[in-house]
Amino acid sequence: VERRPLRQWMLRITAFADRLIEGLEGLDWPEGIKLLQRNWIGRSEGASVKFQEEKTGTAIEVFTTRPDTLFGATYMILSPEHPLVPEITTADQKEAVEKYRVAVASKSDLDRTELNKEKSGVFTGAHAINPVNGERIPIWIADYVLTGYGTGAIMAVPAHDQRDLDFARKYDLAVVPVVMPADGDASTFEIGDTAFDGDGVMINSRFLDGLAPAAAFDKIADLLAEMSLGNAPQGERKVNFR
Repeated sequence: VERRPLRQWMLRITAFADRLIEGLEGLDWPEGIKLLQRNWIGRSEGASVKFQEEKTGTAIEVFTTRPDTLFGATYMILSPEHPLVPEITTADQKEAVEKYRVAVASKSDLDRTELNKEKSGVFTGAHAINPVNGERIPIWIADYVLTGYGTGAIMAVPAHDQRDLDFARKYDLAVVPVVMPADGDASTFEIGDTAFDGDGVMINSRFLDGLAPAAAFDKIADLLAEMSLGNAPQGERKVNFR
């Protein structure tokens, strides 16, 4: 019997993602089903930002939907499987990092991203430079950051993201608020046990202070595109899909 290879077709679904989202509007489907479809496509607008590891000079790229909060990024987290982890980990942290990576390998993505679970991570011993203010920030690995989503690395802004805030409180990492309610007082505004994820005005962000987050988004995205890291852009506007 002659066996012939099965003809298969592969579609680059992200090339049609915007059309898929637009097409949902005209469908007579329950809103819950359409919401599930939008979440599955996972379209998000933001910017890619490149942080430079201080000793190797290696660029670590992150995708963020909130580039306006860049001044509030006080640490970075890489997924334990990120290919740069062995390169940047210091000698005194190597054993702890490897032990953590082995432990994480047995967990499912669902287990790792469960919102209510206790956050865990390990410091790599390395630091990155925040591109907008030159601040030296520590680089950690943590299981709630996944290699398969985005770049496998995040800039952590604990004042405005609850998972990052829980992590920061556990490991005594800095928390710098950069957005406050429009009627708030910058001199007294503080973050307690709950991250502030509402709209308002920018604070502690130098040239962005006083702007609404939407205006700050545009200004910082344009600035990142103009800056350079070697011969490459420091960052750029970007659309990401799940």
